[in-house]
Amino acid sequence: MQPFIGYHFLHSPGKVGRRLAYARVSHAMKTFSDQSQPNLLSMMLNMRADTSESLEYRVRRICDSFGPVDRTMTSPTWKESRAYNWSLTSEQFERGFSLLDEFDQQDPSLADRTFLQASWQFKFIEPKTGQVLPAQENLPLIDLRLGSGSSLNFSAHKAPSVYAWFLFPFESPTLDFEEYVHRFQKELIFKFSPKHWRLWRHSKNEWRPRRFVPGWYSLTK
Repeated sequence: MQPFIGYHFLHSPGKVGRRLAYARVSHAMKTFSDQSQPNLLSMMLNMRADTSESLEYRVRRICDSFGPVDRTMTSPTWKESRAYNWSLTSEQFERGFSLLDEFDQQDPSLADRTFLQASWQFKFIEPKTGQVLPAQENLPLIDLRLGSGSSLNFSAHKAPSVYAWFLFPFESPTLDFEEYVHRFQKELIFKFSPKHWRLWRHSKNEWRPRRFVPGWYSLTK
């Protein structure tokens, strides 16, 4: 089984605004992935044992904008845990940013309760040709929560964040790999960290990661 290079980390892009962050993430995915649109768009409201008027106002406003709650999530171990989810269209998702702005004005203390979320499951492509990079059909399922292959999860609440799970189909950190990552980096809203690169190899009937630091970091010191 062919080795590959993985990168996995949760990034917060600093002072980049929510709308701009999503626009840049979307452009990066359109340029470097085979998915021009997210696989899933949603809004989530974390009720978390709170029945304040401000939180109930959010429920009413979201239902007015996007319809009834699609799904309610609860916890088997925490009875007071409760979250509402709405599946959104692209147009509704864009309107969701205006709702977040409205909620910020209405009650900033609840900024960490309402999330706009966009998720991509994808294969890397060569932007110059639009062709999918080889050796991505049989990438393993490393984390059941993320599924097989590469994924990117964008979230916007009081600030944007990006959960990156990238599986690069390169057997080793070659110059071709470095050149590809440098081009990809220019489109992203976060900087790759030297601490989160892994070379995955199949050994003794399982996939095992080995941490490494790509050579370009030593050149920038």
